[in-house]
Amino acid sequence: MNKFKKRSLPIAMAVMALTSMNAFATPIPLGGGGLLNLSNQSGALVGINTGSACIAFSNIVSPCTGTTGDLVSGGDPLFGTTGTIKDIATTFPITAFETAGPATFDLINIIAPSGFSACTTSTNSGSCSTGTFVLTQNSATQVSISLSLNLLGYEGSSATGSTSYIGVFTTQLSGNLSAFGCSGDDTIGNILLCEGAGKTISSTWSATESPVAGVPEPMTFSLMGVGLLGLGLISRRRTKG
Repeated sequence: MNKFKKRSLPIAMAVMALTSMNAFATPIPLGGGGLLNLSNQSGALVGINTGSACIAFSNIVSPCTGTTGDLVSGGDPLFGTTGTIKDIATTFPITAFETAGPATFDLINIIAPSGFSACTTSTNSGSCSTGTFVLTQNSATQVSISLSLNLLGYEGSSATGSTSYIGVFTTQLSGNLSAFGCSGDDTIGNILLCEGAGKTISSTWSATESPVAGVPEPMTFSLMGVGLLGLGLISRRRTKG
């Protein structure tokens, strides 16, 4: 090994070590990938008749300020088995929107669905959007409804670092709407008519909250550039030697 190779090897190793540094925000140290699952929760997930983003997870429709317990499924030991979740009102962000074990999730905003046509009272097929929910007609009497949220998950204080999450809350209505004081089968149009009449549709719901991969900070890109430059110089010297 010539003198240049001996000198360049430690430099290359140091550059590679620097480029591998994680410059993201401090993530929640979760096992099992940090995936949080909630199943068979009871609440008014479809409580959209108030004219605002008021979703009563706790089955308390007015005022939309209640909290309810949740059960955590899945294998992550950090979350434990129980926690609480707050209803969504109109003000964001909601600090401590959800707690599960020592982990806390703040609600940043509701993700507006994109790429869907608007739901109407005559819709009875395909998928559509209310601006907040996505409704899908699965069969003549079955509708799936989903709600997506941007969340921040952390332990202790959010000032010490957090992980971005996307929470997808889902429910499925099947049969007819008589239980909510409305008539007709469960179709998208009938659900909108029922909600428009001032009724609130309550159902059990489930959720999957998944961590979102971070975006490298400018510092990371700078270090990567230095690393590539160093490796390029080494390669150039070798070809000339």
